[in-house]
Amino acid sequence: MSDPIQPPKTYHDRQGNPYWVRDAIPDDGPILVDLLTQVGLEEIYIADDGAGLTAEQESRLIEQRNPEVQCILVVEQKGQVAGSLEMIRGVMTKNRHTAIFGMALFPEFRSRGLGRGLLQQAEAWAKAVGVLKVSLAVFATNHQARALYRALGYQEEGRRQAQYLIQGVYVDELWMAKWLSS
Repeated sequence: MSDPIQPPKTYHDRQGNPYWVRDAIPDDGPILVDLLTQVGLEEIYIADDGAGLTAEQESRLIEQRNPEVQCILVVEQKGQVAGSLEMIRGVMTKNRHTAIFGMALFPEFRSRGLGRGLLQQAEAWAKAVGVLKVSLAVFATNHQARALYRALGYQEEGRRQAQYLIQGVYVDELWMAKWLSS
C-alpha cells in the first residue's frame, strides 16, 4: 500500500489563481473550529450547528488521527486557510472498502472551484488506503455542491425526505456516491 500522507499539491481556481491542498496539522485546529462554527451557523450548508470541539480538541484529533482511516485536508489560497475536508473510511470488515466525507469553505472562498481540488486530493488518499467507494450526504437545496459532485462522477443513491428543517423549510437529504477506478 502506498503512503496515505500526501505532499501539498497545487491546483488552480476558475480564474487561474493557485491554491494548495495539504494534510491538516495540529496548528490548524483553531481555524478549523472557526470554519465549522461559522458554516454551521449559516444553517444552509452543513448539518452540524457548529464545530462541536474546542480548538485544543481539534488539534489533538488532527495530531492523533490514523492516516489509514482518516484524512483531514485543508485548502489554502493567498496565505489563508479557505476550507477543509474530512474523509473517514469504514473500520469494520464489511465496510472498509467505503469512505464518507464532509467539507466546508469559508464564504469568501466559495464559487472559485477550490472544492474540486479538495475532493480530488481526498479521493487520491482514498485510493491509497484501498477505498473503492466514496459517499457523502448533501442538502437537496445545495445546488452548487451537488453540481460539483455530479461533475466529479458522484451519483445520487438515496434521498431522505424532509430530513432537516432549515430556516423554517423542510429539506431533503441526498446521499451521493462514486466508485473509484483503480
